[in-house]
Amino acid sequence: MKKFLIIVLSLMMLLPLAASADKLDDIKSSGKLLVGASADFPPFEFWYTDPATGEETLQGIDMALAKGLAENLGVEFVLVDQAFSGLITELRAGSIDIILSGMNIKPDRMEVVDFSVPYFSGTQVMVVKKDELDMYKAVETMAGKTIGVQLGTLQQEIAETQFTDSEMLALDKIPLLVLELEMGNIDGLLLDNTVAFSYASVHPKIAVSEMPIAWEFDGMGAAINKGEDNATFLKAVNEYIEMIMADGTLDAWTQEAYEINGVLLQQADE
Repeated sequence: MKKFLIIVLSLMMLLPLAASADKLDDIKSSGKLLVGASADFPPFEFWYTDPATGEETLQGIDMALAKGLAENLGVEFVLVDQAFSGLITELRAGSIDIILSGMNIKPDRMEVVDFSVPYFSGTQVMVVKKDELDMYKAVETMAGKTIGVQLGTLQQEIAETQFTDSEMLALDKIPLLVLELEMGNIDGLLLDNTVAFSYASVHPKIAVSEMPIAWEFDGMGAAINKGEDNATFLKAVNEYIEMIMADGTLDAWTQEAYEINGVLLQQADE
């Protein structure tokens, strides 16, 4: 009888813990917001060295949003910088709390994670060598050619579905793909237009082609894990994004990211 009572009491002690399980509470208790991103994606996330001080800082639209969200929640922002292709795996494993890395909201991703309201929309473009712009103006002109994409991205899906007559090279890092394009190892590189123009500005041998690329997704959003214990966290993320979109804060951060990235590009050209 005594043993039975001990078991019952033990279970009763566990019930309140299970009922109070809440991701937002966990984040606030830890004092940290672990943000997953691949910091090679200007102007969304990138490292910038101030020419006046030599200090290296993390910049970009996503990073300003992440820092602001952390401050709004009353916790410390912590970047977990890693390959884009591994971000959802790390999120589901609990190694990070949220993904803010220019991630497009897509049906297959929505099956495994929940997205915030979209905070940025763009278009998709093909980047080619500048002296080959006239060669590549339509999807059909890429037949038999090799297209570069960042592993695990929307661009990889576009390459697989729209460029079925082309070969594909998928790598984790965009700078490596740009190098492959400059060296002639690939013939084109699929990128978000904002990112594409950033890289084209600093690499004079490449340019954005006129090739029309179709896509049907809802833009970029923050990703968090599914589950009832994440509901209040998702609500807090959505409320914060809606607030900074409404009051012009996100627009200001976007402009600042463009300006800082512009300085970075100028430095590379010198």
